[in-house]
Amino acid sequence: MKRRALLTALGLGLLSAAYAAPITVRVGFNPTQNSDQINAAAKAIASYLEEKFGGTIAVEPFVPTDYRGLIEAMRAGKLDFAFYPPDGYVLAHRDAGAQVLLKSVRNGSPVYWAAIVVRKDSGIKNVAGLEGKSIAWIDPNSASGYTFPRAGLMAQGINPDKFFSKQVYAGKHDAAVLAVLNKSVDATATFANDDKNVSGSWTQFLKPEQAAQLTAIYYTKPIPGDTFAVAPQFQKKYPALTAGIAAAMRQIKDPQSKLLMNLYTINYMVNAKDSDYDVVRETRKAMGLDK
Repeated sequence: MKRRALLTALGLGLLSAAYAAPITVRVGFNPTQNSDQINAAAKAIASYLEEKFGGTIAVEPFVPTDYRGLIEAMRAGKLDFAFYPPDGYVLAHRDAGAQVLLKSVRNGSPVYWAAIVVRKDSGIKNVAGLEGKSIAWIDPNSASGYTFPRAGLMAQGINPDKFFSKQVYAGKHDAAVLAVLNKSVDATATFANDDKNVSGSWTQFLKPEQAAQLTAIYYTKPIPGDTFAVAPQFQKKYPALTAGIAAAMRQIKDPQSKLLMNLYTINYMVNAKDSDYDVVRETRKAMGLDK
């Protein structure tokens, strides 16, 4: 009876038949950084959810090789939930019907920023100093690593394709800041947790003495936080379970639990709605990416 009461409290609405097979729940994780770190954190989230629901669900984590892979997996019916970055969510909503449930909060804020980062000894002090230099973007479907910083430059009348001498895709934020540190590129566009040059991917993925060699010279307008979204088919079939999983994710809060912190440096997640990401849609339209 205690187990049945717990499941009801979580909003499962599932039959508590002892012999019923667990419901498979496939959760996708955005490949923002080192795959070993993401895989370990993803498995920890899966174990947490399985334990939270008393073995009535079996969670299968999935980490694609690139951002688009997460969208395609849900569109193909192979994912039930996914952690999407803002751009990825907008595309997943359009292409796969994904519905946002939660958004991330870092340092008390449900937004973050994109920054252009350079070495302090590069002599580059501002955007004008980037002309003729090389830059590493993250991925065409990255809000902080492509869409927002590129749109910001275009708003200043800068054509990135002519402005930079070389443009590459680093694929992951940790690889991007390491490329700047090692002088493989002059600059990168990446995420920042504030617009004060205090915290960002360079302070998160590099050692303190390495991070101290980099600095942000440009910040975009705020970007709504990373999402936790559900596939429409799953939500329709299991509405109570969907709500229960969202509730379980909201219960993960730093410092009591490090599950989200270890995953994407998220302190906790709060309820979100689709219109929260209209600013992302507007930015993509301004770039000519979407009609």
